[in-house]
Amino acid sequence: MARRLTLEGADVLAVVEINPFSSGLTRNIVQCLDDYGIPLYLNHTVTRIEGRHRVESVTVSYAGDQKLNAGDGISNAGDMHIKCDTLLLSVGLIPENELTEGLGATIDRATKGPVVDDSMETSIPGIFACGNVVQVHDLVDHVTEESRRAAQGAAAYLKKTEKEHKPDKKNTLPTKAGQGIGYIVPQHINMPAIHREDTINCSFRVKAVYKEADLVAYCGEKEIRRIRKKIMTPGEMESLTFKREELSEGNALTIEVEVGQ
Repeated sequence: MARRLTLEGADVLAVVEINPFSSGLTRNIVQCLDDYGIPLYLNHTVTRIEGRHRVESVTVSYAGDQKLNAGDGISNAGDMHIKCDTLLLSVGLIPENELTEGLGATIDRATKGPVVDDSMETSIPGIFACGNVVQVHDLVDHVTEESRRAAQGAAAYLKKTEKEHKPDKKNTLPTKAGQGIGYIVPQHINMPAIHREDTINCSFRVKAVYKEADLVAYCGEKEIRRIRKKIMTPGEMESLTFKREELSEGNALTIEVEVGQ
């Protein structure tokens, strides 16, 4: 939006983010802010709006903990009085869940979307969900991948008998968001596959910015994946792919971040 306004002739004075990290993609910061000389103030927020008949100025204040953020590279600009005639507010994104909620599907508190299995089937048999209905995506490519899984699951569902429609809860493997992970989709995996092939993709977001940290997956107590990541941020979705046979000996699939290993 900052870039679009600039291209339309507006003079964008600042982008302010209350978190100590950007909730957007790094490439968007570079292409939409850095390339146009628009400053980004992390750990800051608007604390005052002035004007009678329209906005005339705003006050932007530091919103972080001085001790907590000491030495983290985030500059404290203090209170800034910015003269302006327009203020745009972003209040975040949540999945479009009115339809699935209205149908009675179980909603995940972390994603704000429906709980799904590895075929993207919701808690209501025969109802499949994907894309921004399930979780907020960064890239349309990820939405396309999810839509294919949902379509394959729905097609397989239509070919099953009524008895085969009902998954055996004893053979359902839950996914668990471990240390540093906000959520995981899917929330549970069918063992064996009911509607899908043997490859399972888990997408998730980390809770904070991590540099030179490990993404680790455990099936029960057994470590089945460890990947060193140069950087991970909440604004960029992460994913891991597993073979169903890797998950055969555990009672849950846990993904977590390990630092300093």
